[in-house]
Formats: sequence, structure tokens, C-alpha cells
Amino acid sequence: MNKVNLRKVISIVLIFTLLAYSLISLFNNETYAVSQTISSDIDGINESLYSGFKEKIKSLQAQYPNWTFKVLYTDLNWSDVISNEYTGHNTGPRNMIQATSNYQGQWICPICTYSNGSWRCASQSAIEYMMDPRNSLNSSDIFQFEELTINGCDINAINSMINGTFLAGHANEIANSANSTGINPYYIIARLIQEQGRNGSATSSGASGYYNPFNIGATGNSDAEVIENAINYARNKGWNTLEKGITGGINFIASSYIKQGQNTLYLQKFDVENNYNGLYWHQYMQNLMAAQSEGTTLRNTYSSTNSISSSHTFIIPLYKNMPSTACARPNGNSNATVSGDIVKVNSTTGLNLRNAPNGTKIGAVASGEIVTRIEKATSKVAGTYWDKIRRSNGEEGYVARETYDYESQYKLYLLPLGDDGSSNNGSSDNTTNTGNTGNTGNDNSGNTGSTDNGNSGSTTMIGDINSDNIIDSLDLLQEKKYLLGKVIFSEEQKKVADVNSDGIIDSVDLLQIKKFLLGKIESF
Repeated sequence: MNKVNLRKVISIVLIFTLLAYSLISLFNNETYAVSQTISSDIDGINESLYSGFKEKIKSLQAQYPNWTFKVLYTDLNWSDVISNEYTGHNTGPRNMIQATSNYQGQWICPICTYSNGSWRCASQSAIEYMMDPRNSLNSSDIFQFEELTINGCDINAINSMINGTFLAGHANEIANSANSTGINPYYIIARLIQEQGRNGSATSSGASGYYNPFNIGATGNSDAEVIENAINYARNKGWNTLEKGITGGINFIASSYIKQGQNTLYLQKFDVENNYNGLYWHQYMQNLMAAQSEGTTLRNTYSSTNSISSSHTFIIPLYKNMPSTACARPNGNSNATVSGDIVKVNSTTGLNLRNAPNGTKIGAVASGEIVTRIEKATSKVAGTYWDKIRRSNGEEGYVARETYDYESQYKLYLLPLGDDGSSNNGSSDNTTNTGNTGNTGNDNSGNTGSTDNGNSGSTTMIGDINSDNIIDSLDLLQEKKYLLGKVIFSEEQKKVADVNSDGIIDSVDLLQIKKFLLGKIESF
């Protein structure tokens, strides 16, 4: 065997060895190693574990005898779900709220400086309120839980729903695509109106010669950038008529979401269904209110066609260790507050979270994340100061405040924030605000953009290959798949995957990510 082939064999062996290690670690991680089941036995719900669900569901059953209910036992801890949804501060929040007069005060995150037009990072209490299914188990909000697979549709109902909108005249392609994919056509219309408004927008007008009515790939930091990216996506797909944009978008949603298990509006917004994509990151949009808003459109459609009392099936998610009563609605007149020394993580790769100064790694804090410093070190351990911090999800641990003594280039990893949320020292290492803008429609109810890969905004964090604002075993797995030729990276993914910046993505980069995950290095 020649030297070239020997190197190739060694490299492949190393990749498979690390891949096996990562998979073992991945499935031993409680966050992803979940066993989920769906049950139609409403009477069998354990009220001591899932307080308040049975009573509300049975009340709806009594009111609407033709309705069918299923429960999804997610096997997820409520606190873990909320902590994974309340992320992306200052870079691209996973959940955003449009700061209208109805959604101020405690609806707005108190520790995040991110904004995009009228959109703000949603507070933890807002996320808890909207994600708690008990708050929506009523005849007005229930349709965000409706199962979106269906056989057959009423063309007259479709025409009634799209009359007076930019979709008028396109009932047949909606019906045909719905029938061929087995998707509820009324949901499709609700999604299109949510994205475009009733009169359409720049991405559905055809002014550019292309149509992207579902706003797939519509990400960016300005309306112009969002529109440009959406049109480029449509151009690449050859959607040069509205009909092609509609049918292409329906096929995309069917294959990427509904047929992967995210078959309710709620599950598309909050990725708590353990499909092949994992958990949390594969959401259709950042708009916290999207599932409820689209569900309302669905309900209005059924009401206008006198079909609310007809047969409908709903899937209600249940979480472990939920509060005994439904989470309270945020107070719009009182601002959410936070106490302590608020700092921003000033490291391109984020920081390792440890159980003690220079101790064992217990997690990671994302680049640009805003945290509360609860203890400021006065002496160094192993060549640096270790401050104790609390993340927005309540997780606590120690992180390095600055680089080690032996490092030639000094950097402060924890930057204090001023009253206006900006860094006091004007550091140049601020992360770029990405995330999705959106509401390209004109009804002010639109989402904050949808992406063709489900990620909530792009990121410039080195090593964060799946763009979820944290470097973890999923990024390691993506790197391995790329090296094995199983996946293709975008240009931005290639940039963040080349962690040692030598212009080549190889096993050296893979090893660096592994070292970071094991806490052997603090950054790349």
C-alpha cells in the first residue's frame, strides 16, 4: 500500500472512530435520548404528572363530539424545553415577539439587546405562556394542535377562503398539491396568508420574475436582504410562476416538516417532536405567536364554512415536571427585570461552562450570549480568573473571564454591558446580528422569516455548523458527515467548519471541535 492510500485509510479510521464516540455521547445525552409515544387514551392521562390536561380536553370533547384528541408524551422535562427555546440572545433569538402595544413589558426579554425592526427577543415568561398547551385548550386556540394530514378537500371551501386575497384563482393548484401530499389545504392557505398578508408582498408579486409565497429561505438583517434571499431561493428552484411557488413550497413543507413528524402548527413552531432532525432547532419560524395566529386563521376558515363541529384531530404535547397550574400570561404593563452584573460573552467560539474554577466541563455558553455574573473572581486559578455566571435558563457554572497568562494575545471574555445594552469598552468582537427578519406581508401578523433548513438565523460562530448558536455534539456529527461525503456544506458552513482557518476542512478540524467539547481547549 502506498503512502497516499495509507494516509487515506488512517484518516477514514480516525473519522469513523470519532463518529462512533460522538454517537455514543449523543444518545447518552438526556436532551436527545428521548422515547416519545402518542396515545388516544385521554382517560389514561396521569393527573398527578400532567395536571389540568384531562379536564380541559374532556371539556372540549363534550362540546364537540366529533373532535378526536391524541396526546404526545414528549419525554422532555419542561425546564429543559424552555431553556432550549430561550436561547440566541444578542445574535438570533429562537423566539421573537413583535413589540406592538399588546406585547410590551414582560413579553420582551430583559437581557437581550437584539432587535429587528419591531421584533424583539421574547422573554422566558412569554415562551412559557405560549408553549404551555393548557393555555390553548379552548375552542379559540386549539387549532394550532390540529393534525395537518388529511384525505380530500372541499374546493368550494378553498375558494371561499382565498376570495379577495392574492391567492384568488389558484384554488385548483392548492387542492391538487394538498391531495397529492396528503396535507390539509386549509392549513396551507393559513400559512400563505400568515407569510404574505391578504394582498401578497414582494416575494409573491412576481415583480422579480420569481415567486416564493412561503418565504422559504427569507433570512437577513433588513427587509431588502430578506426579500433578496427569498427571491434567490425561488430563482434557484425555477419558481417563475405563482403556481410553481405554491406547489414547490407545499412539497417542501410536506417533506421537510409534516412527514418528519412536525405535523401540527405547534410542532412546526416548537420543535419538540424527536424526529431525525433532533430537537428544538428545526423550527419553521421565530415568531412566538405564529402557531396561535395561523391556528386562528384555520378556525376562522372552518367557522365561515360551518365546519368547526366537523371531524378534527388534535395532538396535544405533554411535558414532564410542568408547573401544577398553567403558566401565567406576561404583564404587558410591567417590565421584566433582572438583577446582578450583566455581561456578554466576548468569544468567537463561546466559552466552556465548568463545575468549578478550571473544573470539569458541564456545558457551553454561546458567543454573544448575555449572562448574569453572580461571583467575580479575585484571584487566578490555572492562569486566569474564573467567574461564576448564571445563564438565562437558570444554569450556573464557572467560565474564564479572560485569556490565560501564557497566551500571547490578551482578550476579555466577559464584557460588562451598559444601561443601553451596549458593550462599555466598544469591543470589536461583537457578533453580527443575523436571524430572520420577516413579516414581508402587510397584515402585521407575519412570521419572522422561514428558512429552508429550519435554522433560526445564520451565525458566524466558528464551529457552529448547524447554526443553533452553540457548539455541541451535533456540530461534531455534521463535520464527520461532511468528511464522509454524506452532506454538502453551504459556503458559510464551510467557513465555520474550518476551525483552524487553514483553508481545508479535514480531520484536524474535527479533532479541534472534539477537544473543545471535552473541555481540553477554551476556544479555537
